[in-house]
Order: sequence, then structure tokens, then C-alpha cells
Amino acid sequence: MSKKVLPLSNNIRFLRKLNGFNQEELANKLNIKRSNIAAYETKNVEPRLRIILELAKLFDVDISTFLSTPLDSQSKYEGFTKENIELFTDTEFINVDKSHIDNFINKSLQIKKVLIGFKSFYAFKKSKIQNLTPSNEKVIFDIDNFIQLMEHLISHNESMIRVLSSQRK
Repeated sequence: MSKKVLPLSNNIRFLRKLNGFNQEELANKLNIKRSNIAAYETKNVEPRLRIILELAKLFDVDISTFLSTPLDSQSKYEGFTKENIELFTDTEFINVDKSHIDNFINKSLQIKKVLIGFKSFYAFKKSKIQNLTPSNEKVIFDIDNFIQLMEHLISHNESMIRVLSSQRK
């Protein structure tokens, strides 16, 4: 019984070959092991977000397409664009409606409250782990990375709120 190849696994392999890279060369460009590339392509192992973003940039493919649409030699797809991940420029803030700013502030506060609760729950659960298996270590690593990402998001949102508040005065 063969395992179904997911779009991301297919796309990494297809775009790697299309761009003339072997697994070792691609791994070197991403500063990872060749075995990681092999696992991404054959075992449906999902790369970390950083790797997905680097691959999309390297292969010049839209992230959404890269993750969800199986590509082949007949495929037409959008190139990678930073618009999906760039922040607003100062000029775009000028015409932002006050209700949108208030909504952004409220959602940011809600995210912060949820993260505080999650961190407390996670610390409690982590303290109860008796047997630290490789699987548990991976889960802990992933959750720690998620918390770090969320803290960065909250810090960024707080900076944005300070900027927006100073513009209102």
C-alpha cells in the first residue's frame, strides 16, 4: 500500500528538479541536511515555516500555490511576492478608519490574553511530563517555537498600537 504524496512533497521534488538541484545542493542552500529534503519529498514530512518560506522564495512560487496545488510541467503559477507578508507602509496608515484601529487593538489584546492562558497551561502540562521521549521533545520544541512566534506578534502589535495612538493625537 503506497502513501499518497501531498502537494507540498510533490512540489518540493518537482521544483527542485525543475531548477536543476539535487537534494544535496538544495539542502546546502537551506542550511539543512540532505536527509531532510528526502523526507520532505518522500515521507510527507512537513518542513518548518522558515524552510517553506525560503523554498517559496528560492523557487519563485506563490506560498499558497506551493502548499496546496500539485505542480507539474503543465502548471502555470504566480511567482513569490512579498505583499502577503509585508507590513503596511506609513502612507497606508493615514486613511485607516478609526473602527479598524479599535478592532485591531481589541483583537491584539484578546490574542495576548489567550497567549498568557496558553503559556500557563503549557507550563503546567510540561511540568507533569515524566518521560522525555524524542516525540515529547519535538512537541515541546514546536510549542516553544509557537510561543516565541506569538510573543513576537504581540510585541509587534504593541509597537503598531503605539504608532497608531501617536498618529491619533
